[in-house]
Amino acid sequence: MRGADGWRPAVVRSEAEEAESWDLHQGLIADLLLKHGRRGAVPTKNVSVRLPVTDIERARKLAEKRGVGYQTLIETLLHEALKKESRIA
Repeated sequence: MRGADGWRPAVVRSEAEEAESWDLHQGLIADLLLKHGRRGAVPTKNVSVRLPVTDIERARKLAEKRGVGYQTLIETLLHEALKKESRIA
C-alpha cells in the first residue's frame, strides 16, 4: 500500500536489508513522523530544564547516531522513563 507521498515500505528478506531501507529513507521517515506523529495528538508545554553539559553532549551523540534531534531524543527518553515508572508504582 502506498502513502499519499507515493512511498511504501520495501519488502525485505533480512534485517540488514531492512536497516538499509530505513537508512535510505531517513529524511522521508522523519518528515512523516513530524507530520503524523504523536505531537499533534498530545498537548505539549514548553519547559526549561537545567541539565549537565555532559548529559547534553551524550544526548547529542546518541541522537546523531539515531538520526533525530537531541531534544527529540531527550523527550522520548523522558516519556519512556515516565511510562516505565508508572507501571512500577
